[in-house]
Amino acid sequence: MRLSKILVASTVLLGLVLPATAEWPERPVRIVVPYGPGGGVDGFARPIAARLQEELGQPFVIDNRAGAGGTIGVLNAARSEPDGYTLLSGGVHQPMAEALYPRRGYRIDVDFVPIGITAVVPNVLVVNPQAGLTDLRDLMARLRAAPDSLTYCSSGNGTSQHVIAEMFLRETGLRMTHVPYRSTAPAMNDLLAGTCPMMFDGMGTSAAQIAGGRLRALALTVGHRSTLFPEIPTMAEAGGPAMEAGTWYALWAPAATPAPIITRLRAALRRALTSPEVARIWRQQGAEVGAVPDDRLKAYVREETARWSGLVTVLGLTAD
Repeated sequence: MRLSKILVASTVLLGLVLPATAEWPERPVRIVVPYGPGGGVDGFARPIAARLQEELGQPFVIDNRAGAGGTIGVLNAARSEPDGYTLLSGGVHQPMAEALYPRRGYRIDVDFVPIGITAVVPNVLVVNPQAGLTDLRDLMARLRAAPDSLTYCSSGNGTSQHVIAEMFLRETGLRMTHVPYRSTAPAMNDLLAGTCPMMFDGMGTSAAQIAGGRLRALALTVGHRSTLFPEIPTMAEAGGPAMEAGTWYALWAPAATPAPIITRLRAALRRALTSPEVARIWRQQGAEVGAVPDDRLKAYVREETARWSGLVTVLGLTAD
């Protein structure tokens, strides 16, 4: 009799717990993009959202929440119910923001569990052709002759465009003025218009502009050439410092999201990333799929957070 009561009680408890995970997803899933439309995070999130919808049978809806170097959107995701219906799309920008925004209200390596690294792209120093900068040596010579005579734009304080630009300036001893925007799209618009002469952009958002001749690529901020644009030299090849600073993108869930949902999400994401459509889009943007295995994801984010937080501190960057 006692055993029967225990079995009944266990069955009731399972009935309360399983529907939250076994039937997931039963309604649309929100993917928070903590930057505006048209940027790198947004550009890599949307094809994945479309494929996850195909894989899992429910809409995966992009929710752009820009501001404060991405911290507003990330905090929104961190405060959401950990039920599998809110995810976060971001990237290397999140570890970079940890030191810049000490009162942001979350920790990317503690309050989230990574689903997967979705894409990896080199960053590229691009200039408006009307700026009259023919190559990296020309740019460096101009800045040596007239420090602070040029500006560079970025999608905001603490983003990869900002931090990688400051890495370059620290390595070379040069000085430029930073002009932060709220997201990549308005920065890119001003770059194309000539209002802003240059940007250290992710290849994903600059590839089409380089291919169309609207931007001139001076150098990559990584140690190897791009398969999409093999003619673009690395920083070291172009006469600048040796750099290894690319951009990776990722999908996260709030940390307390049930393990069965995480497992299902990871399997669906793997299938999405190997689909012909996503592979085609990634090739067009000069991107590769991240090669971090599931059992290394948490450690990878933790290591990247320590790396970039330390660098931001050394560079003395602030969120002013």
